[in-house]
Amino acid sequence: MHRFWNRYIDPIVELVQPRRILEIGAEFGWNTRHILAYCRAAGATADIVDPAPGPGFHEILAQYSDREYRYHPHKGVDVIPRIAAPDIALVDGDHNWHTVYTELTLIFDRATECKLPAPIIFLHDAAWPYARRDMYYDPDSINPEYRHPYAYNGIIPGRSELTEQGLNGHLANALHEGGPQNGVLTAIEDFVNSSSSKIFLYQLPFFNGLAILVPKARQTAKLSELIGSFFTADALTESLKALENYSMTIRVDIAQLQIQLTKRTDALARARRVIVEQAEEIAQLRAQLAAARDTIA
Repeated sequence: MHRFWNRYIDPIVELVQPRRILEIGAEFGWNTRHILAYCRAAGATADIVDPAPGPGFHEILAQYSDREYRYHPHKGVDVIPRIAAPDIALVDGDHNWHTVYTELTLIFDRATECKLPAPIIFLHDAAWPYARRDMYYDPDSINPEYRHPYAYNGIIPGRSELTEQGLNGHLANALHEGGPQNGVLTAIEDFVNSSSSKIFLYQLPFFNGLAILVPKARQTAKLSELIGSFFTADALTESLKALENYSMTIRVDIAQLQIQLTKRTDALARARRVIVEQAEEIAQLRAQLAAARDTIA
């Protein structure tokens, strides 16, 4: 989600000026550092939720005080009912229908309990590969009633069945794409459609997708105008440039890996030739040694 911060998330944060921010799924802290910088400047507070953050995350937290954040090493569904309702939430945790739908329900319920309007919510992975396919970091934690059959195999665009190749083969991916209660975007749409109050849904379909939920109580003319500006020709052209830059970066990385692979392959071939030559020399020496022993005998 950090790729959306500068162009899309930060302008909304600066306009809304939230007093409390909730982040579910911090990973390496790439967005956390932006959130905490805002909290320090604005005197706000953040609840950061991640049961297993990546390297470097705690070093980011160490730069701030407990007046600016609270860290919760648990899952979002366990934390949301226990914290103050946020004004803005960033949700990038488990990418499956049941978790996302439950988190949204809990966030809205908590706002009602605190007698506050539900927050503006940013949700990552609202496009391929997990818009219409569940993924489970911890399959056993999902009630079997809501868990699709899954396998640790990869995903390929335009192909429903999993494959030994493809993306994210190290994760538990649902065996099929699409259908009821399957995927992040499906959960978001189901929640919006089932809500008793009006919720505006905006979607950015790149960088794995970003969904922006704006409850009617949070919608203002300025916010509507700002979000509308994300979809103008100029803004979309900026997004295309960012996508092209990202694509070129990946191509450069792949080219470098290919060069490294070629060098290592060549090195292995040279090492194999040396081993074969040495094996032949050893065989000749053994034959000579055997012949010498026969002569002595």
